Amino acid sequence: MTPEATSTLLRTSVVVLGAVIVQLAVLTQFRFFGVVPDIIPVLVVMFGLLAGSTMGAAIGFAAGMLVDMLLIQTLGVSALLLTIGGYAAGRLRELRDPVHPLVNQVAGALASLYFSLGFAIMQFSLGQPAPLFWPLAWQTFWAAVFGALLAAPVFRVARWAVMPGLGRDDPMFRRRRAVLAPTSVLEKPTINPRSRVRRRADRLRGRGR
Repeated sequence: MTPEATSTLLRTSVVVLGAVIVQLAVLTQFRFFGVVPDIIPVLVVMFGLLAGSTMGAAIGFAAGMLVDMLLIQTLGVSALLLTIGGYAAGRLRELRDPVHPLVNQVAGALASLYFSLGFAIMQFSLGQPAPLFWPLAWQTFWAAVFGALLAAPVFRVARWAVMPGLGRDDPMFRRRRAVLAPTSVLEKPTINPRSRVRRRADRLRGRGR
């Protein structure tokens, strides 16, 4: 393994383990509007957006299995949901390369919404009592709100973890490049194909004279 890959692996392991401990030991002690904020799905999606589908799926599986084992619940439910979420976020990064400043907040909200609904559906399919509609709607709404609020700090932590292997794939660099690109295009109007045709026509007229 290269030094960059080793450093990324160590940082990622520390971040994932630390996030699971913080979630289970600290955040579960607090309820806001009757809902416990969950940083795990947000973290997995941020890793997917930063490093692609392979790392997103791998981290989702590892984090999910760790949560399931520590909570002594049905093994594989969280792992399956988080693996799918991390892979989907990674595919979005690979196919669309989103650089809008609000991408992280939207991704965090969708990740929390997806995990909250998905976990309820999985538990029901395994024989658990079905949650009532309005309590489930209330929980998923506030889960999405908390996911959007947690997206910015969680993104920074995940970015620090994978920074050794990012290089010019750093999304902050790509966003600055996307913002500066229109200015550079306007500064070089000669790339406009119409202007090239116009100049060529002017040259031919000059030779004809």
